[in-house]
Amino acid sequence: MAEIGGGATLGEVEALVKGLIPKPAKTVPSSESTSGSAGADESQFAQMGHSHPRLTSTTLATLAANGTATVMFTRTFANKPGVVMTEIDASATQPLIMVVQSFVQSGTTYTGCVIKGYRSQPLPSQSQLSVSSLLTGVISGVNALASTLTGFNVLGGSAAGASVSVIAIARSDV
Repeated sequence: MAEIGGGATLGEVEALVKGLIPKPAKTVPSSESTSGSAGADESQFAQMGHSHPRLTSTTLATLAANGTATVMFTRTFANKPGVVMTEIDASATQPLIMVVQSFVQSGTTYTGCVIKGYRSQPLPSQSQLSVSSLLTGVISGVNALASTLTGFNVLGGSAAGASVSVIAIARSDV
């Protein structure tokens, strides 16, 4: 085999050059980070078509008659995720308030959550008082109003059937 300057053969130079060319990475790319990173391994490169792991899970849920729904995430989370919920196609006149009642776990991994919707409701109707009745019956009117509102739950409206978009987001503080 022919020698190249310095006594190396063509095969040796070829092997040396091939050893210096970066190889394609075979691992899944890291998720995004809050500060980002250029990376330091110059011996590998990302191939066209690679994809970074998803940080979110978006799921559509419909609340049952009791106003709850169990939502299974489209990915798992190592830490309790942040959850954002939005009513979709709201046709009700009263607002919907949603909370996460609990998380569904498999071991230490978070796989879903149970959500609960509370819909506000209008105040009970009151009878109209005339000016003369108002002047003569202020105390009885106040007592009637207090009696009507005793035990009234402003969030006691039905949330059944509400469609909710549930977005779970991997936390950046862990």
